[in-house]
Amino acid sequence: MKRNIKTVALVLSCALAFSGMYGCGSAPESEPVDTQAAAEDQEDGKGDLITDEDQSADSDTETVVNELALRGPSYTGLSELYSLNNEDGTYIYQDMTEDTLTVITNMCSRDSRRDGQDPDAYAENYVCAVVDDTASARIISSKEDEAVSASTKYPSYRVYWESGANEDTKQNVGVVVLADNFTFYYGYGCPIDYYEENADFYESELGSVELIDLANLGSKDSADAGESSGEDAGGYDVYLDKINELKSEGLADQFTLAYINDDDSSIPELIASDSKGSFDHENAFIFTVSNGEVVEVASVIAGVDGANLDYAIGANIIHISGAAAGMRDVFSRIENGKLKEVFVAEASSMDEDAKFSINGNSVKESEYYEQINAFMEPYNPLLRIAYDGLYEVEYKYEDGYGGFEQGASERYTIL
Repeated sequence: MKRNIKTVALVLSCALAFSGMYGCGSAPESEPVDTQAAAEDQEDGKGDLITDEDQSADSDTETVVNELALRGPSYTGLSELYSLNNEDGTYIYQDMTEDTLTVITNMCSRDSRRDGQDPDAYAENYVCAVVDDTASARIISSKEDEAVSASTKYPSYRVYWESGANEDTKQNVGVVVLADNFTFYYGYGCPIDYYEENADFYESELGSVELIDLANLGSKDSADAGESSGEDAGGYDVYLDKINELKSEGLADQFTLAYINDDDSSIPELIASDSKGSFDHENAFIFTVSNGEVVEVASVIAGVDGANLDYAIGANIIHISGAAAGMRDVFSRIENGKLKEVFVAEASSMDEDAKFSINGNSVKESEYYEQINAFMEPYNPLLRIAYDGLYEVEYKYEDGYGGFEQGASERYTIL
């Protein structure tokens, strides 16, 4: 089974950084809404977040933990601007594209709607009071996003807004999703002078935003479709003790689930890594459940002596690389909670005197790369467990040489 991650390059006319060089620009072609009404709603508290005091007065609100997240397209070359994950499942992610023009925001906070408040007004107030923390947001227009509403099964609104002032003015567009207990936002922003030429791109990308269930992410049926296969499929409760243990020992602090094994079990594997990229201990892990017990099937100190840990969803293939000298690529399957090697490629060194072998048999250098390429073809691309994300890697053999090429990346989903 191949796993596809959408990779998109933003097409912009100029790769200038935010540097005070931008003047005023035009807004999207839509009628402005009454921003005074939105401001009045904010003043009377309709757009406020639920506070700690509110939560302490409402035991039901206090116990609800978010297990959903908005997932948008994946991109290469992003720079992280901000990342926050709270114990109640709320979060904020902000990333900047490689050209330093577009900022992508993905966030979730507790629902703060008042009784009787219009959902479209709440969506606008949410942008002004929560998404933009500079208090400079000015709503241009908003409308229900029927496609996203149908996809998420919750009322969803596409909101257009400006922020900043003078040469620092930015124009933004995003989708606000009003779930039962939490509100989600996913959107794009850029200098106002560059918005018009990117507007079609932003609009198209927002159409693919989907609401995913983190508790069931990685189950057999959701590996490709992003859907739960039932109450017992893919939940990570079985791994909570292991997650807490890794956190307390300082070995890993970010996690996700992936259905690597190809048996009939409904329990996916646990992927773990250390966001600090520490080299004094293993920092990339894969765990599975065997005979009712959580067991470690693979771990490496990623980044030392070429060590990497990769996996293919649904194909039961795990790749471990690394050698003090030369190259060593070992591909294994999970059997009874342990790894069983199925393909081993080794090169004794990286110079012209290197000796090459496949599964212990000597081969010529060209045959070495050809055989790895042939073995990998059904499994490309793999996902690489790295400290800063999960990276798509693909083995390619061209012009007599072979190697893994890095592509799109995804965040860890359970923290």
